[in-house]
Amino acid sequence: MACQRVRDIRERQKSGNIQIRVLRKWILKGKKEELCYQFCDVHGDCIEATADAKHIEYFNSMIQLQSCYRVSGYICVGPRSYMATVDHPASLIIGQKAKFDRIEANDIPTSYFNFATYDTLKTRIRNLSVLSDYIGRVEKNGLRPTSTGKTLLKTLLRDEMEQEIEITFWPDKLHLIGDDVVPGDVVAISSAKVTEYNGHIQLESTHLTTAVKNPDMLQAVEHVQRLRALPAMQDIARNEPTVTLLDLEIISQQKVQSSRNFTCEATITRINDNRAWYYVLCSKCSNKLYQEHDNGNIVFVCKDDENIVPNFRYCVNATITDATASAEAVFFNESIKTMLNINCEDMVTNYGQLTNPNKVPEILESITNTPRMLHLTLKNDGQIAVNDVTNLAESSDIQSTGTASRTSTITPLTPIPVPNISKRQLLQTPDAGTEKRQRRA
Repeated sequence: MACQRVRDIRERQKSGNIQIRVLRKWILKGKKEELCYQFCDVHGDCIEATADAKHIEYFNSMIQLQSCYRVSGYICVGPRSYMATVDHPASLIIGQKAKFDRIEANDIPTSYFNFATYDTLKTRIRNLSVLSDYIGRVEKNGLRPTSTGKTLLKTLLRDEMEQEIEITFWPDKLHLIGDDVVPGDVVAISSAKVTEYNGHIQLESTHLTTAVKNPDMLQAVEHVQRLRALPAMQDIARNEPTVTLLDLEIISQQKVQSSRNFTCEATITRINDNRAWYYVLCSKCSNKLYQEHDNGNIVFVCKDDENIVPNFRYCVNATITDATASAEAVFFNESIKTMLNINCEDMVTNYGQLTNPNKVPEILESITNTPRMLHLTLKNDGQIAVNDVTNLAESSDIQSTGTASRTSTITPLTPIPVPNISKRQLLQTPDAGTEKRQRRA
């Protein structure tokens, strides 16, 4: 029985037979809820199919994810006009007359990406008719708290033409890019929307976005090879104007309704001990965690999720000074990790106090009184957020890898503990005697 290629399907065409694998399934909310599928054939071409969500139990009993079928009895219509995951001139409607015969087809791909070029993204700015897939090499990756209390993940990618683009992962998608993703890794992104900010193209996650670290599927292999062959990004390539703190004060008074990125040489002169220097998020939903006491231990719990792991993040409020002025700034996770070469969980476990997050460890005080290049964001409310730091000696001594060497003279007082992945991680509260003995060590 002859089968039609998915790429050749057109609107109002008579239904034929197609052999496909079901790659994705989701519910599309709206005036009428629809059950959506992504079908892929042996040639790696995809098409979307929709069904009435009122019959979800019927279709769930007939159609399984990653299973392969010979399909007939569908209707060919135009593509969906909002947030389509496939750039195809048609889509399918399936009803109760549609027939799905299970087949074995190991040669049909198990995933689908249609990577857009940077120039293609330009044509899709704020155009939500179709979402975009993108692949790039990670240059920077870190969480950013917002003034509204949300936590976003910002990942800077570089493509094969050495164009840089930042993708923002919203709280429901923070799990897609974990701490194990580091500069040099290649990431394939699907179903992102294209936006523009201060003249720069950006990507944002949607509820359909997926991410694959160092993808090995056939359609990505050549991209990965070319991306890994790119020269390392030089620190001097940062597109950030250099300013003084007085300049920042003047700029903030202009009331421009957007955040701006700058580089400033300044010194941390004081850490504010009236504010907590870290915060703790849920590993699943990224909401704030709360403390409970359990037999002398502190337990972190989430109001929504069980089986979570506390995610500790630096958030250090400090005074910075240069030759022109002083200002208050917030140093976020990556900037503190760069200066101390120790992650926040280890800092809290070895040197901090869970019962008093305002108490600044002596080892954290060591970041003061040393001039550094601060890579910062001036927000529209005048707040200064420091997202990355370069030591002055490093800024003129870039290694052949393109990143500044980062060494630390800090020796932990105790060995770095193995993370305890459990329902709710228990951390022993340091007692006062232990802390005094550590300081004398």
